[in-house]
Amino acid sequence: MSGPRAGGAEGATTTRWSPWAELRLHPDILVHRCRLDDGDGWWCPQERVILLDERLDRCRARCVLAHELAHAQLGHAGCPPGYAQRGWLARRQEAQADRWAARRLVTLPSLAEVLAERPDVEAAAAALDVTAAVLRCRLERLDAGERSLLCCALGRREGAA
Repeated sequence: MSGPRAGGAEGATTTRWSPWAELRLHPDILVHRCRLDDGDGWWCPQERVILLDERLDRCRARCVLAHELAHAQLGHAGCPPGYAQRGWLARRQEAQADRWAARRLVTLPSLAEVLAERPDVEAAAAALDVTAAVLRCRLERLDAGERSLLCCALGRREGAA
């Protein structure tokens, strides 16, 4: 289900979650790449189809697919027409999908490893093979335990250097 983490430190032993591998575990969900006029991706729950904009680069497609898979896994059925742009339910579902995707795309061990070498968000995101927005979401949503573990891991690495 996972392969070696791309773009990481030499000798890295952590693995990377793959939304494409996750998708293979759900043969009832189809992905269709097409040109979207609005947004980078859409979850169509009645059809069990994820639409991904064909113009997305590999990294962004990976992140968008993870986000749309989150909608499917979280049971999001969408919002009534016209409601999605202004409704609290749509905002809540988007935030839930962002968090679900970010937690899977950016594991705590990978985050610690990369931040020790690349404290800049853009560089760290590139090393983690995610967008800066996904990395920011993960960093902003660390719970107290994760924050403590990350600080300890980073402190050990600084002390070892």
